[in-house]
Amino acid sequence: MQRRELLKALGCTGLASASALRSVSFAAQPRSTLVVVFLRGGADSLHMAAPVNDRNYVANRPINLRITDGGENPGLRLPKEFAAQQDCRIHPAAAPLLDLFQSGHAQLLHACGLANATRSHFVAQEILESGAQSQDRLQAATPGWIAPFVRPSATGKSVDFVATSAGQMRSLKGLTSGMSLVGELRNGLNLPGDAAGKSVLEALYANSTSNAGVDLVRQVGQQTLQQLSLVDSKATRIDGRIAPYSAPKGVNYNTENHDWHHAVQTVAQLIRMDVGLQVACLDLGSWDTHENQSGKINNLVRQWSTNLRALFDDVQAAGKHTTIVVVSEFGRRLRANASGGTDHGHAGIVWVLDTQARGLLPPTLWPGLATEQLDQGMDLQHTRDVKQVLADLAKRVLAS
Repeated sequence: MQRRELLKALGCTGLASASALRSVSFAAQPRSTLVVVFLRGGADSLHMAAPVNDRNYVANRPINLRITDGGENPGLRLPKEFAAQQDCRIHPAAAPLLDLFQSGHAQLLHACGLANATRSHFVAQEILESGAQSQDRLQAATPGWIAPFVRPSATGKSVDFVATSAGQMRSLKGLTSGMSLVGELRNGLNLPGDAAGKSVLEALYANSTSNAGVDLVRQVGQQTLQQLSLVDSKATRIDGRIAPYSAPKGVNYNTENHDWHHAVQTVAQLIRMDVGLQVACLDLGSWDTHENQSGKINNLVRQWSTNLRALFDDVQAAGKHTTIVVVSEFGRRLRANASGGTDHGHAGIVWVLDTQARGLLPPTLWPGLATEQLDQGMDLQHTRDVKQVLADLAKRVLAS
């Protein structure tokens, strides 16, 4: 395996081992950590939060594709409306979040979307996650939208960011001092060869060279080993092995979706470890609900909201200042389709949970759901630029 291939396996897929790297303990937890959750597939914002008594909402969707104000499973009324003088509710499966809205720890911003809207998942995700404002200005080298707000460690001896998917997430492009960790943290810190593998890697990246390109690889390789050493030094062990994570009493994670469960728990662990984590990026997919949406949304919202609440409770119990922001590449159309689902739309929701109960989102400018108020007569109109909202939020959170 060549140096670059090995570095990629180490720093970009998170399959690096720290089982024998316990000699270093440094870095301090930043004052705030920003956790970014991406609901991939275009989450139907109008099936997650809506003015349930709006006659246009009721007329355009069958009862199983909307939130209701009555019946066996009514929506949960928000303490503060986002559409003036209307009954604004969230999906009943989002019950774990309701009291956070009531206490001021949760907010949502509706009718928020890309200024240059598109119905393409790939284009919308690329624009949203990059620093570009439109497809025309998008280039492969464009940094991720988060990069300008992360303050790189002066010593490099911290884990500035983490992603819980294989490879570096687009939002984090341009940042180097971090890792990708897939699955449970205790399983994500393993490398073939264990202690022997560690020795080989240390030797591989120990020697300096006059070749600038190779020297950069060496520098990043050393930094990766330092970061793994830091995480490893803080991991709880039983009989010498990294122990499964044990959440605090009263914190209950949903285990139905193993990838989502482990991703959220890994982020909670790293925040608790005080490794200098500034940003964590997580994905939750399967929101492309063109058909049979009702059951899918119910399951997705339950899994999403339960673990979002567990993460919040976990880090709050440890006294860690944490902000969780949730986005999707776009929402879905107002009118249901003939397959029991909804098709690609434009505006959606930004959700925020904040352990300090700060008001981090501007108020919703609700555009209305009458045909003449819709984007192209089909979609919820966006009234705020989601990229500007995210930039303002990241600037405030990561500077605090």
